[in-house]
Amino acid sequence: MVHSSFSASLCARVPLVGKQELLEECAGGIDEEDELEEEQGFQEEERDYIDEIYMIIDAVVPRTDRPKLRALTARVWLLGLIFGTALCIANTLFSFRTNTLVFPAIIPVLLAYPCGKFMEKLPRGVFNPGRFNHKEHALIFVICSTMAQPPYALYNIVAQRYMIMSKDADVMSLSLASAIMFAIVTQCLGYGFAGLTRRYLVRPAVMLWPANLSIIAMLNSIHRREDVSKGQYPMSRFRFFWLTSSAMFFFTFLPQYAAPMLGALSVICWAVSNNPNPETRRIALALGSSSPGGGVGFLSFTLDWSLFSTNFAPITSPLWAIINQFVGTWLFCFIVVPLCWWFSVFGGDQIVGQNTLYGFALNTAFLYNKNGTKLSAARFVGDNLALNTSFYDTNKPIYITTSFAIIYLSSFMVFTSALVHVALWYGKDIWNRFRASMSELDMDDIHAKLMSVYPEVPDWWYFGMVGIMSFAGIMVAEIGGFELPWWSVMVAIVLALVSMVPIGIIQAISGQQIGLNVMSEFVIGLILPGRIVAVMAFKTISYMSMYQGLNFTSDLKLGHYMKIPPRSMFMAQLISTIWAAIVSTTCACALFQLFGRDDQGNWKLANMPDHSEWNLQGYQVFFSAGALWGAIGPARFFGPGSPYSATLYGFLVGAALPIIPWTLHKLQPDSWWHLINVPLMLVIPQNPYSQQSNLITPLIVAVAVNYFVKKYRTIWWKKYAYVMSAGFDCGSSLAVLIVCFFAKFQSNFLRPFPPWFLNPADNERCLPANVLQCLAHKTMGNGFNQTYDALMDPACIEILSRK
Repeated sequence: MVHSSFSASLCARVPLVGKQELLEECAGGIDEEDELEEEQGFQEEERDYIDEIYMIIDAVVPRTDRPKLRALTARVWLLGLIFGTALCIANTLFSFRTNTLVFPAIIPVLLAYPCGKFMEKLPRGVFNPGRFNHKEHALIFVICSTMAQPPYALYNIVAQRYMIMSKDADVMSLSLASAIMFAIVTQCLGYGFAGLTRRYLVRPAVMLWPANLSIIAMLNSIHRREDVSKGQYPMSRFRFFWLTSSAMFFFTFLPQYAAPMLGALSVICWAVSNNPNPETRRIALALGSSSPGGGVGFLSFTLDWSLFSTNFAPITSPLWAIINQFVGTWLFCFIVVPLCWWFSVFGGDQIVGQNTLYGFALNTAFLYNKNGTKLSAARFVGDNLALNTSFYDTNKPIYITTSFAIIYLSSFMVFTSALVHVALWYGKDIWNRFRASMSELDMDDIHAKLMSVYPEVPDWWYFGMVGIMSFAGIMVAEIGGFELPWWSVMVAIVLALVSMVPIGIIQAISGQQIGLNVMSEFVIGLILPGRIVAVMAFKTISYMSMYQGLNFTSDLKLGHYMKIPPRSMFMAQLISTIWAAIVSTTCACALFQLFGRDDQGNWKLANMPDHSEWNLQGYQVFFSAGALWGAIGPARFFGPGSPYSATLYGFLVGAALPIIPWTLHKLQPDSWWHLINVPLMLVIPQNPYSQQSNLITPLIVAVAVNYFVKKYRTIWWKKYAYVMSAGFDCGSSLAVLIVCFFAKFQSNFLRPFPPWFLNPADNERCLPANVLQCLAHKTMGNGFNQTYDALMDPACIEILSRK
């Protein structure tokens, strides 16, 4: 069980040393009497803290090991690669969804068990080396976890191959071989970084990586047959998983198909959507609507688990981290954004999107001209993949929505606040560990002792990985069509490596990751202005190397907890990483080819309507950012005289804010200031152009499960909470996948559900009734292999001309 004081401890100062070492350090001699008294108090506080850390770990991680158990067997490769490939294909498809959804890798933990037990019954041999054990099971999870998340390079590849419309096909072409190699390089660089930083992010006991605790609890419950409820709740976790998964599977068909309004319950809209006063209706829509192209989603709720499970993970994330995150998200999205929009802080806030159905644009990721008209990001790219200066000069100043601007402000603040936060709370410990990195500082930790019986992966393996992939990255960047100079590849690698430890510490204690994508765009945009392809490639290398490195680090910590031989982990992660890059890249490119082009020669999949649940939100954001930072450049867009130059103050504000709670905690050690985690509060996990009705429900779920249920039904929470989360993820993901293929996959296969009260055309009943009626005509007219003819519906021509 995760104890109630877990939240307070994790967001306070976390030492990076072993238990015994810390206590010895705290007991060191101090001559001055007053300092001795203070140090004794510190020693007692730290002893209590370290004891609690070990209590948390001991609740789910046994202090035993069986070194003779087989780990990386042929059975592991077979089941891991089959499940991993299926996850990779499904999640690659889901990456095109308006709100990101992924099949979590925890699902194979449950599905692989009956498969492994079945293989026990085969004749002894390659695929049946003996009893299916927990180490094999954990390695299957590691393989699937590595393959579950499509490579971030996919965004770069899709934008370059299918969104940049250059007249010179040879200039913009990107071969499939180059694309796959680029994906492999960015993935494997992160793998090398994970190995090089494992002394700081894996070996210290206090680097918990809390997401792993649920996996370990699940594996223990399956293989150890322990009933933590002592008969109070006799239903097995396995059966409970299938019940919750089935229930969520059938329920998800309602918000995803038959009753989409259940996914966007916009309270404000219900009251004023048909108000005769246009200005009142416009303000209400800006606050209450949550659809892509609409407003900020204030007082908008969702009953669709698939809309928030991936971004927020309300059950498996620590409650303190969720609260920190939502305080900041609500502050930015519900207060700062509306105020900046109302007062036109950035100059063109209320001009942007005035010719749309909503009469404004807040929740989009597009670029707009001086008149507020949406522009295609591709038009900023000239024939030589540089800025189209004539098009830019005609349309400048270029605007983005207020939400998009605040997200950039948040990103600037997050980067500097993370560095300062880690320096203040963990700087001394990082330095001590760095100075003694060649010694075995963690040998007093029982889990480090148990792992010492296995041959360690030599550092030169990881150095070799980074060296080989750096060389491969230079080659593919120079000659593979990415227009990136060799030296900029090295800058990207250094930026990722320097950022990995401070950002990794925050993720290790909170389960929440802070991105490096905006900072990398800022750096390369200044160095190589006007080169969109180079900027996108640099961003991908730097951000993905760090992001993937932290994912690998999390899996290394899981291997540490489960006592998996390090060299087995190395091989499992490496092979699955390379295979995932090949599968995901090929799948995405095949999907574009399957949808084909429209009459204008544009790729259909890249031009889905705003209200589609598959509008490529993540790819649109990536491409718009590429045009903004690459073609236009930060000097033009954020420099002096730009409407958004004030957002650069975010770097200074972000650096200053962590000092406040740290100082107050020093002055008042017994107060609650240590609960304030500034970087987490400054993160906005939601991208623009996604469904914004998911900014309240996750917190309700988190408080209900991780406070009330945990407090009043502790045994039930301990046995079923994480299983319930996995069941909900599995059921909702399967339902979304079926609805996609059955009703929304391609224009010739559209099967829209007939309009009714819970199926309005905008999914939330925010737009006026006449607009909803016209949108419904168009939706049904384009369904069932038919084509909507606007001339046959003259009353709707003017309405539908607004986009």
